[in-house]
Amino acid sequence: MQAWLRVTLILCLFGTLREIRPSEPFVTEFLLGKWRNITEEQLNQQVYPVGTYSYLAQLVVIFLITDFLRFKPVIILSGLSGISVYAVLLWTSSLQWLQVSQFLYGMYMATEVAYFTYIYAKVDSSKYGRVSSYTRIAALTGRFVSGVSSQLLTHFGLMDFRQLNYITFTAQILATFWAFWLPAVQYSIYFHRRESAAIGSARLSIDGQNEKQSQNPATNQQVYRQNLTEAATLITRHARSAYTRPKVLAWSALYAVALALFVQAQTYVQLLWMVIQEESDNPVTYNGAVEAAQTLIGACGAFAASYWTKSLLPAPAAAVQGAAMFAAAYVANVYVSYVGYIVMGTMYHFTITLASAKIASQLSDESCFGLIFGINTLVGTGLQSLLTLVLIQALQLPVAAQYLSLSGLFLLLAAAWLLGWALRCARH
Repeated sequence: MQAWLRVTLILCLFGTLREIRPSEPFVTEFLLGKWRNITEEQLNQQVYPVGTYSYLAQLVVIFLITDFLRFKPVIILSGLSGISVYAVLLWTSSLQWLQVSQFLYGMYMATEVAYFTYIYAKVDSSKYGRVSSYTRIAALTGRFVSGVSSQLLTHFGLMDFRQLNYITFTAQILATFWAFWLPAVQYSIYFHRRESAAIGSARLSIDGQNEKQSQNPATNQQVYRQNLTEAATLITRHARSAYTRPKVLAWSALYAVALALFVQAQTYVQLLWMVIQEESDNPVTYNGAVEAAQTLIGACGAFAASYWTKSLLPAPAAAVQGAAMFAAAYVANVYVSYVGYIVMGTMYHFTITLASAKIASQLSDESCFGLIFGINTLVGTGLQSLLTLVLIQALQLPVAAQYLSLSGLFLLLAAAWLLGWALRCARH
């Protein structure tokens, strides 16, 4: 087996195990159930926002140190933080510990960037397209398995909402154990570059003082500062080169906004379903099946984006998302809300894949794709935190009103993209 394929398969198995979290489709039912004594308002305003803000704060730090630590330690940290999250959920019951779990969940999600960028430091740039697809497919496979298993286990009464966390907890332990088998990254993209190592080695050979200089703290500190300076210079050059291109800037803005709106909708959608079900005479809970369908159909949407690459497409996709979110919140029927969520998620996977492909096609240096991916994710997370601050904590909107607001923002995104496309056509 070729070395690049072996490394990719090891990483993909970690990604699949990490995403086997059958407790997530029913996490709101679990947190508001008999196992904890909190209200919907506390969950909406005091618990979930902690995860959002901690994700943003920790993503800034982890984004900077992932390359410096050469990826593998951060991937292991991802597994350890996952174990911590579900240990806290299983064996504590207070509101304060629930907020601690959300802080840990923010770390868990922030370290995901190491999973998606590790492979760029281990394989040749000619394989970037294939390994990007493989790692994303692996993650989607884990999510699909989670949705199907959680629905079957709860539907047939084999497990309750709390017991699902034991499967998630076990999967995180297995993922962490598997992460230790990942090959170490000798040369990273910025802080430990192959060229810098070669130059440093050549200098030491010329001086004939390898052993002596390696034991000299002053020399080591000088090399350390030099690596930091080179890394900062290269990061700045790559970012400036990318974002001074109008197409990269436009598609990056779309990427960040689409990510922010999707994550905001996904985070609180179970609360919306619970509110709708409380008003129903015959409440049903198919959250697991809906998440599985959203993942599977969303993967098809991502696949379609590789063939339908017209620049106008994000506008109708965002308009469809706006209509879907409006129906999901306005129509007091949980089945309509389920379908609206699936449609919104499918259009998101289509849009985000299309934007990623368009950005990658505009980059002159393929090694900076991980950097741009990280910056766009960071901006998207910042926008999502802003939405949480305004819609939930400042305006304190009811959950249905939150989704009506999101539908309006999707329509605004569609109008803005359509206007930009029309202006571009007019200039040509």
